[in-house]
Amino acid sequence: MFIACASMLALVTTPSATAASMPLQKTASDLVAAPDLVSYLRLFTPDTFANGFATLVGALLGAMLAYVLQRRFQRSQEYKLALMAGHRLMFTLLQQINTIVLIQRDFVYEHLQNPGRFLAISATPPFDVKKNVLDLPQLSFLLEDNKGRQLLHDFYIAQENYIEAINQWNLRSTFHLERLQPAVAAAGIANGSVITDTAMRTALGDQIYGHAVNATDNCIVSLQRAFRKLTAIKASIRPYLVQRFGSNDFTDFEFPETWGLSLEEQAPAPCPPHEMDFG
Repeated sequence: MFIACASMLALVTTPSATAASMPLQKTASDLVAAPDLVSYLRLFTPDTFANGFATLVGALLGAMLAYVLQRRFQRSQEYKLALMAGHRLMFTLLQQINTIVLIQRDFVYEHLQNPGRFLAISATPPFDVKKNVLDLPQLSFLLEDNKGRQLLHDFYIAQENYIEAINQWNLRSTFHLERLQPAVAAAGIANGSVITDTAMRTALGDQIYGHAVNATDNCIVSLQRAFRKLTAIKASIRPYLVQRFGSNDFTDFEFPETWGLSLEEQAPAPCPPHEMDFG
């Protein structure tokens, strides 16, 4: 009986003794690990922190420098594109004004005072309206300031007048070839004939005659208007481009002889008896 109690007492006391020893073992382990932690912390010296901070600052400065260089390159590209667009604008104005002047010089000028100009001014093959036209998105650099926006507006109006003048000319040429000349031939009017306005109106009919006169006079007025607006925008926009880009290397041109394009719009001259000469 005593032996059994002693055994039970041993069983009861043994776990508690083990439990009591566990904190002692954990503390010993911590004591063993403590020197490693201290050694690890000793690695973070002032020099270590300084080197790490320098690395971070260097990375930040490198990123900022890369951004600045990228922005500088982008601005350089935008500047070059704007400069090219400015040169293209001046060359387009030269082409448009030159086209107007050539039409006036070669086909219109010598007949301006001829009352029979609706017949005397010959027809031509159609001009390509889109050939010398500049799309406005190519001139987006003008939107960056008030003066540029005003010039962009003026250029748009001038170019629309150029397009309208060429369209008017092409329509008149088509009418002259397909309707007017066949009507004149059918009426038996020979080239170089002397005929009165009343006789011509009777021979052609009011519709063809009236349309021929109006189409011709509208062409003359449209050419004059387009020339004035194009030369005005050319005179305004070149100084702006020179000042903006700091370069005088933009196309400059003048037309000393305007072949009647600078004349004010005038009503058609009366049509007394005259000699008809048609193409």
